[in-house]
Amino acid sequence: MAEDRGLWQNDPWRGARARAEGAFSHFRNGTRGLLLPLFTWPLLFDVVVEVVRGNTRGLVAAGLGILLPILAVRVLRRGRRGDTRRAAILTAVATGLVAFLGANTGLPIALLLAAGAWLGTRLMYDGAQVEVDPPAPAVPPPPPGPLEEARARLARISAEPRMAGIAQAMDAVLDDLDARPDRLPLARRFLAVHLDGLDRIAQRLHAGAEPPASLPQLLTDMQTAADELRSKLRAEESVALDIQVKVLAERLRQEGYA
Repeated sequence: MAEDRGLWQNDPWRGARARAEGAFSHFRNGTRGLLLPLFTWPLLFDVVVEVVRGNTRGLVAAGLGILLPILAVRVLRRGRRGDTRRAAILTAVATGLVAFLGANTGLPIALLLAAGAWLGTRLMYDGAQVEVDPPAPAVPPPPPGPLEEARARLARISAEPRMAGIAQAMDAVLDDLDARPDRLPLARRFLAVHLDGLDRIAQRLHAGAEPPASLPQLLTDMQTAADELRSKLRAEESVALDIQVKVLAERLRQEGYA
């Protein structure tokens, strides 16, 4: 037994058989569902006959008998979960319509033929390919935060070494606003003016422009303005806290807890 197992593992044709099986599986998956339209080829001649006769009902039946199996092939070849069932239903509907409208069979016979087409499609394609669930819809990216554009501009400004001081000051302002986003309306215009101007200056310096003699003083003034804005925002926080403390103390006194 061990020798037989060893011979099987050392089989020189094992790789060739695996490649042949893989090629056949690929061919089978590539031709999945193509037999369905082949079953409807007589209807192509029937379309011509019905046009010559002027039989609208027969023409509609032949047209649906051709188009619905083609749609079934498209559904079947997607390989999504439940596609074989959907393709079988489309094939059954096409068969029933051709039998009832085109061949003028009674409704019981048309239903019987439709059931046979449904069963034949299921027997032919059920389990022939592993069906998978449709891909989940892409999750939309989160909306940009109110300070993301300001952070992007500040990153470009920070890349210029001569603007490191003002960049640090503006970064501190953004950190304060991140902590208290409700204060952003108070600083929105300040950020727009300062970051826009600094971004333009940084681009010119990066392009090789020679800085004018007034640039260091301008950057110092802007850094001072940024520090003053932070002080103003913190002063307003202190005022707001003082008001909250007074309101709470008054409420405790009214409730008899103080």
